[in-house]
Amino acid sequence: MKYIKQIFEPLEVIKIEKNYFILWFVFTVFAGQIGIITNIILRANFKGYSIAESLLLDSNSGSFYTYAIALFASTLGLLFVNIIERNPTKFKSFKVFLLVLTIFSLFFAGIYYSASTIKSINDFSHVHSPIKIDWPQLIFLVLSIIFAIYTFSITRLDLNYERFKHLDDNYGEKDDENVEKLDEKVAGVKTDKKGNKL
Repeated sequence: MKYIKQIFEPLEVIKIEKNYFILWFVFTVFAGQIGIITNIILRANFKGYSIAESLLLDSNSGSFYTYAIALFASTLGLLFVNIIERNPTKFKSFKVFLLVLTIFSLFFAGIYYSASTIKSINDFSHVHSPIKIDWPQLIFLVLSIIFAIYTFSITRLDLNYERFKHLDDNYGEKDDENVEKLDEKVAGVKTDKKGNKL
C-alpha cells in the first residue's frame, strides 16, 4: 500500500502548480488535438456529421494513434532532457521507470498504427461500416495522456524538492551526506573511551 501511495504522490504537484499545469495541459494535451476538434466542428457544420461519426472518421484514419505517438515522443524528450540536465538526477527511479514504460508504449503504438493503416488500405468498406470503437487506439490515446500528465508531475518534483524529498532515491547524495556527518563526528572526537588523546 505504501508503494502505491508513493506512485501517485507525484501527482500532488498538480495541486501545487495549478496554473502551470493548466497552461501545460491547454498547450500540450488540448492544442495537440486541435486538428481533431476542428474536424468535428467542420464536419458537423458543413456535412451534418454527428460527433461520433466524425470521431469514427478520425479513428479510421489513425489520427488518435498519430496524436498518441507524438505525445509519447514529446514525453520521452522531456524526460531525457530532465535526466541529462540535472546532475545528480533526482527521483531517478520514477523517471527511469516512466522512460521504460513510455518507450514500450511508443513502440507498440507505432506497430498498431502501422497495422491499422495496412488494414485500411486493403479494406475500403471501413468508411461505411457501423460505428465501433478501435480499442487499441483508444487505449494508446488514454495512456499517452496519462503518461504525459505523470511526466509533467515527475519533472516538476525537482522544483518542489523540499516537499517531496522523501521520494528521492538518490543514494549517492544521501551516502555523501552521511559520510560528511560521520567525518564531523570523528573530527570532534579528541579522546577515546579511556581518556587517551587521539
